[in-house]
Amino acid sequence: MDYYTLVILGALIGFLALAALLLVPVYRFLQREDEAARRFTAEYLRRQQAARPNGADHDEETPEPPTRP
Repeated sequence: MDYYTLVILGALIGFLALAALLLVPVYRFLQREDEAARRFTAEYLRRQQAARPNGADHDEETPEPPTRP
């Protein structure tokens, strides 16, 4: 093997290592997002809508009427 072949192989291996280093976190992020998207099925959204028909995230508190002293 001559010197140029070693340089080419080193550059190729370095490039592949750098690509893996950068793309693996992106792939893992996309997998988590895909899993989160699967949770929002029609049945899940129907149950959420039935639990909160007015669309509020929390129960609305009714203010107490003012009392006279």
